[in-house]
Amino acid sequence: MHIALPPPPLQRACGPLFTRRQGAGDAVICLHSSTGSHAQWRSLSTQLSDDCEVFAADLHGHGHSPAWPMAAANSLDVDADALLQQWRNGGADRGVHLVGHSYGAAVAMQMALRRPHLVRSLTLYEPVPFGVIGSRAPDDAAYGEILEIAESVAWLVRQGDLERAARIFVAYWGGSAAWTAMSESQRAAVVARIVTVPRHFEALFGATWSTPMLARLTMPILLIQGRQTRAPAQRIASILSDTLPHLQRRVIEGAGHLGPLTHAASVNTAILGHLADHGLRCGFVSATPPRARPMAYAPSAAGRIG
Repeated sequence: MHIALPPPPLQRACGPLFTRRQGAGDAVICLHSSTGSHAQWRSLSTQLSDDCEVFAADLHGHGHSPAWPMAAANSLDVDADALLQQWRNGGADRGVHLVGHSYGAAVAMQMALRRPHLVRSLTLYEPVPFGVIGSRAPDDAAYGEILEIAESVAWLVRQGDLERAARIFVAYWGGSAAWTAMSESQRAAVVARIVTVPRHFEALFGATWSTPMLARLTMPILLIQGRQTRAPAQRIASILSDTLPHLQRRVIEGAGHLGPLTHAASVNTAILGHLADHGLRCGFVSATPPRARPMAYAPSAAGRIG
């Protein structure tokens, strides 16, 4: 039985998250993966910005945003509530379309669970709320696999071996050659951000959303996954598909978990198609991006890997 519960009060915001704001029109919020940044969505933002107002955020501990607040729990609510609070503080009462990848997709789902009336659609590339596996099948091999990676990364971060933690994390999601294929500046960014990833893992394992809770997600949902992705992401996609019968599923051939980076054209086409199906005019525009100024997240003038 579906019981419509009132949303809990928002947690106190922990400082504004940096967001690149671009274009005008219907609002689209784009959320990156662990160790990524708002720049992950630069191409998509450019394609959307003629017809939409795009907010590409840096989540806590990433890009230009503040570090994860030390006193805060390791919960998806830390990023989700910060974004919802900033949206509310900006005076916006309009609905938004949410786009997310991996950890960012799980944050988008948490935002939609907290404020389902606000979210017009969800477009998710391989969300990773690992708790939905653990709460249903704790002995599942896919759950054990990601738990081992999470424990390894957390232990190395505690030991201060950030580069090794980053290498293991990148190799798991991107393959054995992914680390060496990155530029020196890209590797340095991942090393700097890896300290937040154990918090992400704990938050994702804590997302044990029940079937009645997930039933609150009645908005249109597209779940995109790569054909070559890891077992935990595949298992989560199957659980969500079985739980949400209205969810649409799209597979990108040849892509893995990092599809928005490695197969951006195909992934962006799927995202644009879903948004267009649900009220947005999403035409392709010039490859030359319009001027946009980085700013703290505010809908009005006030105010990489996992």
